[in-house]
Amino acid sequence: MSEPEPPGALRGDLAHFFPSEVMQLLQLAQATGRLELERPGERAELFVERGRPVFARTTGPVVSTGQILVHRGLITRDALERALSEQGAHPDRRLGTLLVAAGAVRQEQVQSAVNEALRRVIFGLLLWREGTFTFHPGEQVGPEDMKLDLDLDRLILDGLRQADEARAR
Repeated sequence: MSEPEPPGALRGDLAHFFPSEVMQLLQLAQATGRLELERPGERAELFVERGRPVFARTTGPVVSTGQILVHRGLITRDALERALSEQGAHPDRRLGTLLVAAGAVRQEQVQSAVNEALRRVIFGLLLWREGTFTFHPGEQVGPEDMKLDLDLDRLILDGLRQADEARAR
């Protein structure tokens, strides 16, 4: 027996509606909620508020905030490992919060790295051409998640440009 359809849910097949089209529809509707995308082996969520993406996560491969901070030379690999170890003991605490509390980085640096990580997740979602989507109106990001105010049109244009550059290589 299938799950009952949530009230007000929007569902579809990514073979018929590209993720960018679904995101643009949510933007036009000034929607607030959680867009869930699934394809074989991967599940992703994109939270929007008033049509603007504020948070994203995926079970697929991603570049983490910690990896971005190391790559930018803002923390050492050792500092990242210590923070990850502490996070293992306190799974309810975010890595960025632990790094800031340890004095390893400033809040603005974490915010910038989280922004980059979320942009990369969304760029990846723009390339999906199979799977399904379900929009759950009204659902909001958790209080422990760092919300961002991202410009959807710019994200889509940047994502498509990066995809073109990757294909040209």
